[in-house]
Amino acid sequence: MIAAQIAVGLGLGLAATEYAFRVRDEGAFPHVNFYVADPQLGVRLQPGASMGFKLGRNPRTTIRVNASGYRGTDWPEPPQAREIVVVGDSQVFGLGVEDAETFSARLAERTGRPVLNAGVPTYGPREYLEVARELLVQRRPATVVVVLNFVNDPFELERPNTERHAVWDGWAVRRETAPAAVTQFPGRAWLFSRSHAVYALRRWLHAGASAGGPDRDDAGGRPLDPGTPSEGGWEDLVHASLRAQAQRAEAAAQHEQRRGASRAQIEALSRPLRAEQDRLRALEEELRYGDPAQFWAEVAAGRPGDIVDSRLAESGRSIVLTAELIRQAVAIREDYRKQQRKLAKQQAAELRALQAAAATLTDSREAVLAELARSAPRPRPQSVFDAYLAEFKALCDLHGAELVVVALPIDVQVDAGEWAKYGVEQGPDMRPSQILLTDVVASAEELRIRSFDATAALRAAQPGAFLDGDIHLTARGHAALAEALAERLARPLPPRVPGPGLPQGTRYAPAKPAWDAVEAVPFAGWATGTVQHLGGWLKLRLSAADAVEPIREIEVLEGGSPAAMRMTTATGMTLVTPLSVGSPLTARLYRLDGVGELRIGWEAAQPRVEVVGLAEAPGRSLVFTRPPDALCRCDTCDEMWGDPALVPACKAGQTEAKGDGCEALLGCVRHDPLFAPDCPEGQVHAFASNACFTPCDDDNPCEKGRCTPWHGAAVCVGGA
Repeated sequence: MIAAQIAVGLGLGLAATEYAFRVRDEGAFPHVNFYVADPQLGVRLQPGASMGFKLGRNPRTTIRVNASGYRGTDWPEPPQAREIVVVGDSQVFGLGVEDAETFSARLAERTGRPVLNAGVPTYGPREYLEVARELLVQRRPATVVVVLNFVNDPFELERPNTERHAVWDGWAVRRETAPAAVTQFPGRAWLFSRSHAVYALRRWLHAGASAGGPDRDDAGGRPLDPGTPSEGGWEDLVHASLRAQAQRAEAAAQHEQRRGASRAQIEALSRPLRAEQDRLRALEEELRYGDPAQFWAEVAAGRPGDIVDSRLAESGRSIVLTAELIRQAVAIREDYRKQQRKLAKQQAAELRALQAAAATLTDSREAVLAELARSAPRPRPQSVFDAYLAEFKALCDLHGAELVVVALPIDVQVDAGEWAKYGVEQGPDMRPSQILLTDVVASAEELRIRSFDATAALRAAQPGAFLDGDIHLTARGHAALAEALAERLARPLPPRVPGPGLPQGTRYAPAKPAWDAVEAVPFAGWATGTVQHLGGWLKLRLSAADAVEPIREIEVLEGGSPAAMRMTTATGMTLVTPLSVGSPLTARLYRLDGVGELRIGWEAAQPRVEVVGLAEAPGRSLVFTRPPDALCRCDTCDEMWGDPALVPACKAGQTEAKGDGCEALLGCVRHDPLFAPDCPEGQVHAFASNACFTPCDDDNPCEKGRCTPWHGAAVCVGGA
């Protein structure tokens, strides 16, 4: 009887104790306590479980698990059309908010599409992939959203949950802290996972064992838990961002170093090339004209006739002197011809050597540019998630689903003021770590995955986007994320960016020394000029003949290229454009006095030019333009060629590293890639041109111009 009374008393006392602690805790725990072990994922959620959840001073919430083992109400059967599955960790799961306040629930309201919350606390990137693999087979969703949480996902990429967490009486604990074995007895599961009194006792014992130690649980203790070897933290994120920045800086420095070395190499080639070409011109002039100085000295020594001499009707030289001059002229002519032949023989070898040297130097310079075209660098370092995203996309593609990526920042990345809730007065500057989110979005878009960085959306929701004393989102934060994700789902992917360098078989425009080494073939007709062809490029110089109006404009009708360079001068016009052997070119020529048509044909791989007049008026207002003064100060103005529209960008882009002055300016307007200006954000170089173009595709049409294919993508051309 006494034993029974004692037992009843103990039972009532324990019940009262349990009740007291349950009331104190508001019937909630600060951790999820219904995990079951899983050999592949480490843990799963117990289907049908529920619990109260309260973290520190944050409001109490209720968590319910459906029959599929995921948060929220039961999923509809059969699967619905246009379903969205969201995979992730505790941020997706929604610790600290009600079932209906998670961003998955808000996204369903915002889009009108069924959204399944498949987030599970403790999961990392490998588990997201495996959950998606299961649900793609079971549900056949139209869209899979993966949320990469930068609190820990960058460090758990190669750390599966089976190595990080173990289940201990329904709790998920870090594997390093899990017991090797437990003693099972009836009621243990409820006692150690559902009893508030036992939980309070375990907390007290843990606090006593670690008194003076560095860590407490996350229900209201020290926020900067140093963790265990199985976890990463913000320190790792800072270090990773610094490494990424260092890699990016090193890549940029190496690229600029290569460009600088190429410029130096080309300059080293150009100096002797210019010297050899000057010697060639001097030698050719000497061979052509000779030096009749002696003859003119003899003539100068003669004296005009004496006007007082009355023996001749006209004053002048004496007949004797005149006859002597004629005789000497004949002799000098013969001597000059002999000297010319002798000089030609003596210098023929030197002439051939100079021509060979010039050709070699020109070829070397062009080889450097060709190598630059093939070795254009990646515009950015790879994200740590590159291979993972490619694997995830391949999985979704296999099942006909679209993958969408969300880069979710840490609270202190969003707002440095969040450090205060952790009792940190001056936390580390997390702004440099933003590069990691930027890189993962860039990686995703390169793989044709819709993605976005949630930092801006959460920053706009501050203050109040994050829980007090914790990194998880509040209902306000979830709503902001849902709104941003819905907006991203409504927008198409950005267009592809053309590949770096040039397509196979394409070359950059030859430089002036290369053109100087190529014979300019004259042509005549309604307009006169010369034509040259080199390395897949055509150079057409239209010059004004005597008493003939110069060409004012060229309109290419067939065979044109966005890389074409047109330059008008006082004496005509120059067109330099890519044109492969055998490709036709037709252009309309405009003068003040009429219109002509120019046609380029081919004979034995050589261009042939035909220019005919047309019986029509220009039909447009022709305005005379001349090369900009900045170019005329650098080269002969009447022979200028290049793209004058590039002058402002080229002058603005001149730096000490790229080289200032005439060489850089002329190289820039003539599409020399070593002197290409930087393009504005959202634009790229294309068509072996130093001009900048906006990428486009069917989902991102051009505001102006035509969407034109180039090097695996397309850009907007024309319409200016």
